[in-house]
Amino acid sequence: MSEEKKKKGFKMPHGYVVIVMILLFVSIMTYIIPAGEYLREENADGREVVVAGSFHYIDKTPVAPWEIPNYIMDSFNEQSDIIFGVIMVGAGLEVLLSTGAFHAVCNKLSKACSGKEKWFIPLFLLIFACIGITQSTNKFIGFTPLGVMLAATLGYDAVMGVAIVMLGIGIGFSSGIFASTTAVAQGLVGLPAYSGISMRIVAFVVLYIITVIYLIRYGEACKKDATKSAVYGVADIKRFDVNEMDTQMEKKHYGVLGVFLVAFAVLIYGCLKYGWTLKQNAIVFMWMGVASGLVYGYTPSKIATEFVKGAKGMLSAAMIVGFGAACTLIMNEANILDTVVNAMASAMDFLPQLLKGPALLIINMVASVFVTSGTGHAAVVMPILAPVVDLSGISRQILVLSYRLGDGICGYIQPHSGSLTPFIAAAGIPYDKWMKFFGKLWAMWVIACCILLAICQIINYQ
Repeated sequence: MSEEKKKKGFKMPHGYVVIVMILLFVSIMTYIIPAGEYLREENADGREVVVAGSFHYIDKTPVAPWEIPNYIMDSFNEQSDIIFGVIMVGAGLEVLLSTGAFHAVCNKLSKACSGKEKWFIPLFLLIFACIGITQSTNKFIGFTPLGVMLAATLGYDAVMGVAIVMLGIGIGFSSGIFASTTAVAQGLVGLPAYSGISMRIVAFVVLYIITVIYLIRYGEACKKDATKSAVYGVADIKRFDVNEMDTQMEKKHYGVLGVFLVAFAVLIYGCLKYGWTLKQNAIVFMWMGVASGLVYGYTPSKIATEFVKGAKGMLSAAMIVGFGAACTLIMNEANILDTVVNAMASAMDFLPQLLKGPALLIINMVASVFVTSGTGHAAVVMPILAPVVDLSGISRQILVLSYRLGDGICGYIQPHSGSLTPFIAAAGIPYDKWMKFFGKLWAMWVIACCILLAICQIINYQ
């Protein structure tokens, strides 16, 4: 055998291949898992919810593997607001980044925080965590390049940049302090909106502390030894050359930054005041791109060139949303979701009282795999589990908390999730490399949430 031949190790397939494999697996499971359903009805708020105790089996409606492309196309149609929103956010942001204004800011920042980089991790993570208290993660996919640029400025890798943005928002979103889905879930089980806030704040603090410690340790380890980076030696990672960031601040850069700050303020105000979705956010980014280009002195043709360049850069991240969401469509068509939830709810009777809170977390984590929409998840699970927890001596606040934590933290490991894959795709990070970095931290999150829910049961959290 030639010495040049080397034994090839396992290489994680492309992200699209992973998702198609998941779709194939789900398709096969539609032939194995019995089809079943609960009766549905409209509640006082006009939402369709299941009728507890109405589960019954129905004829199987499996989805054949060769039908998967049909569901992918249907998914693209249903997720069009998100798909085109992501593309437009990337397009507008690219115009702004091309001016070099952020490169200049990062250059100043790197000099100001030399030797104190690790203290900026808690600060930036807290900023995004506070944003996530009221906002969902996918609205901020477009901030991935800024996070990666910031991380490069501080001497960290692209994974750190994605983590600061995505996990920061994820901490606030998962704890559900003032998330809209928290109010939805509480309304479905007859609790006042945003009641029981104390333990959600505790969850926020616990997840934040764990994440900060983990990120600091990871970042410092990578600085001492570059091979410790989860993406060491990986090609096609989105990078920013630190040498290129040695850009001096120009007068017109201040105008560009002013445009960004105004756009960011409008975005946050719109999300808080009017509940804007990614569609409205994308419109803000489009205006921001055009305005920043004009302020910097770009011609309309130059703005258009950079706009198209940014759109191309986000195409992979946007398309993967459509592929991933097809998973839910297939399971809905096969009517297997209710069967899975009913089986898990029935298993609750065999668990010790102290473990029922953590069991609710696991049930909600599994449900989030099937239903990636937070509101849809609540509409399915809450009415089913409410009578179960009543009979088990568990408060409905614990049920809501387990839903928020389970729905939140699971989104950052699911290849078909809109809370993960678009972020890592925008940064060029393969799924296996992300899990190499995040796997241990995610396990810590799960353990911490299980302990928290067990404590809630002990103190009779209401």
